[in-house]
Amino acid sequence: MSDMLMGLTGDTTESFLISVLVRLFCAAICGGIIGFERGLKGRPAGLKTFSLVCIGATMVMVTNEYIMIYVSGGSGDAARMAAQVISGIGFLGAGTIMVTGANQVKGLTTAAALWVTAALGITIGSGFYFGAIAGTVMVCGFSGLYTLFDSVIIGNSRYMKLCIEGADERFMIRLLDFLSERQIQVKNLTRRAEYKWYKKDICAIVELDFGKRQKHQEVLEEIGKIEGIRFIHEI
Repeated sequence: MSDMLMGLTGDTTESFLISVLVRLFCAAICGGIIGFERGLKGRPAGLKTFSLVCIGATMVMVTNEYIMIYVSGGSGDAARMAAQVISGIGFLGAGTIMVTGANQVKGLTTAAALWVTAALGITIGSGFYFGAIAGTVMVCGFSGLYTLFDSVIIGNSRYMKLCIEGADERFMIRLLDFLSERQIQVKNLTRRAEYKWYKKDICAIVELDFGKRQKHQEVLEEIGKIEGIRFIHEI
């Protein structure tokens, strides 16, 4: 443990490290709660993205506090590091974000992960090894936990968005009849010409509202049995 706390001295060391853990944990929870709420509404940035950004911002601030207290002897600007990281890494993360033909935004979690990695670099570079290890554990641990939450909760929600491809227009009639029989509301249906894996197929993006929680995998299997459907995928 002494190696991890290299450079820390004084009676406040233990309380400072405990404070770091509490702040990172709170950041993961608070960011995750905001992201989960946005994810339920179908927004591009979801639970993991918000959590990663919140953890990263917290790591920057606790590292800056560490430098001011234990490195510079109490001098320095508490906001300077945060401002430089936010302005410097933003354009790099933006390069990983793209919009697919199905109007689906991809790359936000990757952009957030890049941002958090930059914060980890600052933490390690300052010699604050405990903060770096604690932050890494938080990011990896909560990322895996939120992936599990996505599969369990989002995969059983009342809303679903599908990309469906069929050989001709007749599969659309069968699909709408199938949804009507099961009282599944079609919130939006859009024909897409550029999102087809086979050029002669008819492609549609369908947004559904089941009215209650429903297992998405079961719905996918049932719709996949409709005559004329070549491909179906939840997006």
